[in-house]
Amino acid sequence: MNKAAIGIDIGGTRTKMGLVDLQTGQVLRMQVFPTEKKSPIVFEELLHHHIEILKPAQPFGYELAGIGIGVSGFVFEDGTVDSTYGFLEFMEDYPLAAIIEKRHHAICRIDNDARLVALGEAVYGEGKGYNRVLMLTLGTGLGVGMVVGQKLDGTLPYAHMAGHMTITGHNVTCYCGKTGCLESLVSATGISKLAAMIHEHDPFCSLPLDCEEIFFAADRGDRAATGLVEEVVRYLRSGIGNYVNVFAPEIIVLGGGVANGLQRHLNKLYEPDLLSPFKAYKAKIAFSRLGEEAGVLGGALLFKP
Repeated sequence: MNKAAIGIDIGGTRTKMGLVDLQTGQVLRMQVFPTEKKSPIVFEELLHHHIEILKPAQPFGYELAGIGIGVSGFVFEDGTVDSTYGFLEFMEDYPLAAIIEKRHHAICRIDNDARLVALGEAVYGEGKGYNRVLMLTLGTGLGVGMVVGQKLDGTLPYAHMAGHMTITGHNVTCYCGKTGCLESLVSATGISKLAAMIHEHDPFCSLPLDCEEIFFAADRGDRAATGLVEEVVRYLRSGIGNYVNVFAPEIIVLGGGVANGLQRHLNKLYEPDLLSPFKAYKAKIAFSRLGEEAGVLGGALLFKP
């Protein structure tokens, strides 16, 4: 009997969950629901409910190999989540894998969400065929994942705070306590904060405060929105240049809602000097086409032989 796994991507706004054929990568069934951030009881019951919907793999002709989950933050080998830095208020030293295994009598493996998105992209997405794949997930926050030879770069997500490199003296304060972090400047949360700071100096400016609306306004040619988007692109370009020097990826995949919004404004990312840490080095920048399935596939891939 062929094997399938349940992959779960716990996102800043929504949780995506799917039953995945481990041989082909086909998502057989998919569930999407709002992420509960405050109550562990509600959070767990939502997970349990949707897992029960997906668990019966046998009607599809599959044996269930296990449940793989991606979550923000550092995750220990036993599936305990160290912290999500307030993203999920209750998730401090949280034994998520043990909770799932006890309820569903199935093996549960957990890793950092950005790493699993990177794994999904490396095996089934834009990174397929490349040895060194760097993934940047630009959404509520900024996630960074590196995959080498279709394998995660180590057993533990030591680089889960890679979005917190300081790239500028900008006084935007990040939740990590530093200022000038890349995440605080290119995430949806950070872009909205930048817009609010502009409004403090000019309360009558036309700039929206919502990140998505800022992109729409820039697409329409609004001067204030276009200026802010160009500023964000400069920050992102600096960050990518630093990641290139550290990881030397063959391909850099950008995904998430912010990446989609920025896509029409990213021409400067392709300037040759950005991707040149040494003479023979070449890299490609691409945008994810897996969308919401990337993290689901990555979670399932924790069970691929």
